Amino acid sequence: MTAGVYGEVLADGSHIVLAVSGDDYELDRAAAALRKMTMTCEPTVPKGMLTCPLTWAAVCQLGHTFNGGSIGQWMPGPRLRDWTLAELLRRTADPAKTAEKPLPAASEVLPAVEFEPAAEPHETAMVEQPAASTRKTAVNVLTPRPYQSEGAAMIGAGGKFLLFDDPGCGKTVTAILGLKARRERGREIFPMVIIVPSWDVGDVWARHVRTWAPEWQQEAGGVMTVMYAGPDRQQLLGDDNGIFITTYATARLDAATAKGPLARLRAETVIADEAHAVKNQDSKQSHAVRRIAAHAGTFIGITGTPVTRDTADVYPLLAAMDPPSWPSREKMVKRYCMTEEDGYGEKVQGLAPLAEPEFRAILLGQYRRVAKADVLSQLPPKVYSVRRVDIPPGWRSAYDGMAAEMLAELPDGEEVQVMSVLAQLTRLGQLASSACDVEVTLEADPVTGEEKKRYDVTLRAPSWKADALLVILAERPGQHVVVFTVSRQLAVIAGQACEQAGHRTGYILGGQAKGARKDAIDAFQAGKLGVIIATAGAGSLGITLTAAGTAVFLQRSWQLDQAIQAEDRLHRIGQRNDCVEIIDVIARDTVDDRVRELLRVKGGQLADLVRDARIARELLGGIR
Repeated sequence: MTAGVYGEVLADGSHIVLAVSGDDYELDRAAAALRKMTMTCEPTVPKGMLTCPLTWAAVCQLGHTFNGGSIGQWMPGPRLRDWTLAELLRRTADPAKTAEKPLPAASEVLPAVEFEPAAEPHETAMVEQPAASTRKTAVNVLTPRPYQSEGAAMIGAGGKFLLFDDPGCGKTVTAILGLKARRERGREIFPMVIIVPSWDVGDVWARHVRTWAPEWQQEAGGVMTVMYAGPDRQQLLGDDNGIFITTYATARLDAATAKGPLARLRAETVIADEAHAVKNQDSKQSHAVRRIAAHAGTFIGITGTPVTRDTADVYPLLAAMDPPSWPSREKMVKRYCMTEEDGYGEKVQGLAPLAEPEFRAILLGQYRRVAKADVLSQLPPKVYSVRRVDIPPGWRSAYDGMAAEMLAELPDGEEVQVMSVLAQLTRLGQLASSACDVEVTLEADPVTGEEKKRYDVTLRAPSWKADALLVILAERPGQHVVVFTVSRQLAVIAGQACEQAGHRTGYILGGQAKGARKDAIDAFQAGKLGVIIATAGAGSLGITLTAAGTAVFLQRSWQLDQAIQAEDRLHRIGQRNDCVEIIDVIARDTVDDRVRELLRVKGGQLADLVRDARIARELLGGIR
């Protein structure tokens, strides 16, 4: 005999009440299984039963856990069965065919069981909204691509969505069309907060909103699209019909607590663009995005690289989409991920095979990925190659010394002591690329108070990687070339070498004056510049550099998003060269090769998550 677990919808319409039958042993086993669910179960008042949030994740976990095996049998009540069926239809029905007559919201199923949860119920964003205005004020003559329309229909039907399409597929347009579909279904979408990595990307969003949804600006009431920035920005929040575009940095300030102005706005729609920016669940900007989205009826997380370190990177997006179901990263990792101890803690190896079907069921209808190879057949192929360079003898000994002993004896006699693994890797990357100067200062240790040496390394010429770049440019006279580095100092050194060789050169760097980056991109795209030098942080996201047919990587970032999305600044809609050539300049027998191996490990987890083996197979052109 096994335990029976009965569940029914509570009167509040946002919780499930759970009752377990069986002997003491069976009850203990069922209770232990319930504690392993990702959501929190609370005792009822009066005691004797439990409640958990009424979410699709909860229903999936209950059904997969108590499946008639040794732990127990799941027995949903009639109203919970109705709710589950309605939600299943919502997630599996063709949204394009149900657009004119939308399925009822799952929260509209009336509950009947009356119990008081021990804690206050989580506020639900599923509330009745007035129908959107049907007055047509503009005709949009633009034609989206079929896959963009399909993605928009999915967003319109579900509201909470993760858009994982390949970089360069036009995810911004898909999201805007999805919001239009959402509104056509009678769901309110304003006020709206769009969070972007930089103001340049914000300009792109504002332009696309004006192009693809002009009626939002023209309707009575005047929807306003504003850049939420500046010292007086909080005064902009009075318009309930507003579209507020802001950066992660500003969001971090104005949603630092639940009382912050962006959190108090209670936005109906929140869009997190380049959403891998919130992958660190403990970062201030990750917490801020979740606060801003806490009450949103519509949330769209947009990223072509949801995994930049490991599969658990997706957790903050799940928590932003569905806070009641995902209150803890630890629970998510324990239930769905393979892990191992690596000396620094628990390391995620990917999805656990036995738990993967349940995880996929939970995300049913809530995420989509299309690959460029499947939907943009007109794009030219990528052609990869590697140029290996040798470090000059004097600097070779410095590099080898650091790699072997975590201490580098520089040719001029200075020593660089590496105080951490991260510092070591940074120094190795520097010494693999260029000569450098070292400044040594004394400072007090913040913990012990003892004096210690601080080493600041500044790159300088000669740079053997910059020399290799000049050879590549000489082989391609008249062609447009984009150059990527990790180090800003190396970017400047490479740019100066290009300028001295007579190349018209522009820059995309962090810390540039406002508008300088956009001016450089516009000039490059217009043919006024032949070379543009970009750091991975500033140049890998949210921009288009299709004037170039060649990308040269003097360094690859350890971060998967920056390492691979940089390629897609060229390989995207608008590229008209016969091929996109990707050239990696690698210092022989250095950390450069280690970077490539780590990227392949991360790429394997991304491929597993989005179910596209091509990512792992084709990463870096498959070249070892």
